[in-house]
Amino acid sequence: MKKVNTYLGFVLLGFVQFLGGQSVHSVLKSDGTFGAVNANEPSIAFFKNQSDVGIIGVNTSWVFRTNDPFMNLWTPVVVDPPQGFYGDPVFKISNQGVVYLAHLAKNKSGIWPKFFDRIVFERSDDSGKTFSSTDVGFHEGKMQDKPWFSMDEWKGSKGFGNVYLSWTEFDDYGSKESKDSSRIWFARSVDGGRNFETPVVISDVSGDAQDDDGTAEGANVAITPDGVLHAVWSRNDTIWYDCSRDCGKTWSKDQIVARQIGGWNHSGVRSTMRVNGMPVIQSDAYGNVYVTYSGDACEHGLTTHWECMQRNVFLSVLRAGKSEFNEPIVLNRPSSVESFYAKGSDGLSGDIAIPLFEFTEQYSPAMVVSPNGKRLFVAWQDRRRSQTGCFFDVYGVEIVASKRGELKLGENVRLSNNVSIAPGTEVFMGDYISLDWSESLHLAYTAFSIKEKHPIICLSKFKERKRGRSRFLIQGEVGITTPALEVAIQRDKQQASSTLDALTNESTKKIDGRQIALWAAWPEAKSFTVEFKLGKQVMFEHVFENVKDGHVDLLIPASRFTPGMYEIVLRKKGKMVKQPFYFN
Repeated sequence: MKKVNTYLGFVLLGFVQFLGGQSVHSVLKSDGTFGAVNANEPSIAFFKNQSDVGIIGVNTSWVFRTNDPFMNLWTPVVVDPPQGFYGDPVFKISNQGVVYLAHLAKNKSGIWPKFFDRIVFERSDDSGKTFSSTDVGFHEGKMQDKPWFSMDEWKGSKGFGNVYLSWTEFDDYGSKESKDSSRIWFARSVDGGRNFETPVVISDVSGDAQDDDGTAEGANVAITPDGVLHAVWSRNDTIWYDCSRDCGKTWSKDQIVARQIGGWNHSGVRSTMRVNGMPVIQSDAYGNVYVTYSGDACEHGLTTHWECMQRNVFLSVLRAGKSEFNEPIVLNRPSSVESFYAKGSDGLSGDIAIPLFEFTEQYSPAMVVSPNGKRLFVAWQDRRRSQTGCFFDVYGVEIVASKRGELKLGENVRLSNNVSIAPGTEVFMGDYISLDWSESLHLAYTAFSIKEKHPIICLSKFKERKRGRSRFLIQGEVGITTPALEVAIQRDKQQASSTLDALTNESTKKIDGRQIALWAAWPEAKSFTVEFKLGKQVMFEHVFENVKDGHVDLLIPASRFTPGMYEIVLRKKGKMVKQPFYFN
């Protein structure tokens, strides 16, 4: 659990909800209020037989319910267990309609981080209106962090109805002392989450206590139809795996799934406080086990900005009946409707640079299984559309399962309808995004609202399309739908983009101090003009030509501007969009 500071940003454009054929997009707002909820790390779940009825939890202790098909109306739910509630909520809803919630405690007699002294687990039998709690994992003086849980809902499984919970324990959170370490705990409930049996440690080797790559973290469990439990976590640049064949009573020896180059803590992601690539595990109806995670591409210790900025999302599969995972494959791939340079290009086309795909960032995956267990969907944060690396989307890919564990992958699809600015290293945007698949695929992720000046929760719903020529059910967003402007001050010290070099003839490799990050988009545009006006004086103007995919983004040195209230103008063939921008 990260302790963070607050950040104030600058505004051009908020987020817009719209209904497009197969998708709905909205922002989490509490009923009766106008502003978006200031939150991060969402966990979302919907009822299988009432796909418009859902629940969401966000940091640090907000819970909301909805029955609005457009996800605009959310009613707050009071969740106030005696153990306290402070962050890392995880929601799931069983096939029987029981709502489960796991989260961190907040011991009222302790201080941060000491008050995280146990894992709290809650159950609701009235569709998430009220909850009853229990707790597990208390050890005097130690911190209990980041729970995940799974329910065994495979009919015929020997553990049918059981709930399985895993988490990390710190001897002394953040300590660099060798005497302090971390480990993975596991506990099971055989009465539907009302009580948990005595926990057991399932990690054979401890990690450090620094909450970094050497720490054992990110443990979660999947159950195959035969009732076997499969657990994964990350430690020391490695994805670790363990299994239990007796419903969690005993566990086998840890084995390696894959190397995680650079570890789970992805340092150096542009304009971002912290990003992680923790593993996620799921199983399908055929008994195949899937593990996704993100990791660096810097095999050889490259450290310069352009050489080492790539991170990928990987997938490894343990086929039913096998004892070892397949070699990981990369899930993030260019789709047929996107424009990227061929490998080896200098990244310029006329005035505007389109990212070399191999140099773009993809990280923080989530994964979910379809209701029938025969499909999976993996989503992640993605900067492929941003030449500067200062803006991000959410992308994903659908996987059709098979009895033999062969992978049938769809194209990468964009799930976000608008980009979000990466707000800088002073803003905590959370470690996770959330997926749920009932009758529709639901996504919740953290974006940054320049208008609201804080992180917000963006929500998306994708209806399954009818089977036709495509075997894949989830259709993403394509192209630019409305003119858009995003502008914000970036305080990071990073290498200049090739776009910036082209526009300003900057020859230095580093830019010290602040920069202005700009995103401009116009549907199907091949060219448009952007102006920064201070009163009647035009302080910056550029005609963008050879625009690819209807958008551009660039960094402009803040030293070019004097303080004042600016008007930013996006202009195309007599039409324009204007937005104010205050710079000081």
